[in-house]
Amino acid sequence: MGGATRMYDPSERQHDRLRRCLMNVAFVIILLLNLVQIRWVGVHGADWLRALFLVLAAVPLGLSVKVFELRFKMAAEERRRVLRELPRRKKVELVAYAILVTLVFAWDSLWFTWGLLGIWLYDFVTYYHDRPERIRHLYAVLKTLDDLRGFRVPWVWTLPALTFELARRFW
Repeated sequence: MGGATRMYDPSERQHDRLRRCLMNVAFVIILLLNLVQIRWVGVHGADWLRALFLVLAAVPLGLSVKVFELRFKMAAEERRRVLRELPRRKKVELVAYAILVTLVFAWDSLWFTWGLLGIWLYDFVTYYHDRPERIRHLYAVLKTLDDLRGFRVPWVWTLPALTFELARRFW
């Protein structure tokens, strides 16, 4: 007895294949942008630290990729209802993060390509960490909502970049 089996859904496999392809294309584009940035703007000494801090500051933005992906896995009204049910504190934390990360990227606008790398890294790591179960749309939706609710104090990720930029400007 093999137990209950799940009906095969070709749309899930097709979505998974498309998503992996888009992740690979995005990585190549981000890599090329960073190489162009290194070539024309230059990265020397402490600039590598700035780049690292921008990667860290952008990591929670990887959640936005997952939230965007919900558009393809849920009905619009259902998605809006689920997102409205997020706890108030989490919404405040996400707004605070959005303000701080906008400030970070406004100060270092020439270095935004490193932030793209942070977004991609978060998405890549979380996608492949849960990939054996990820093929199922329902599991992916629940996992995304759990990640969104469980991502503790996202605004903290911007503090190293903010501290570095303030120190660079004022000392």
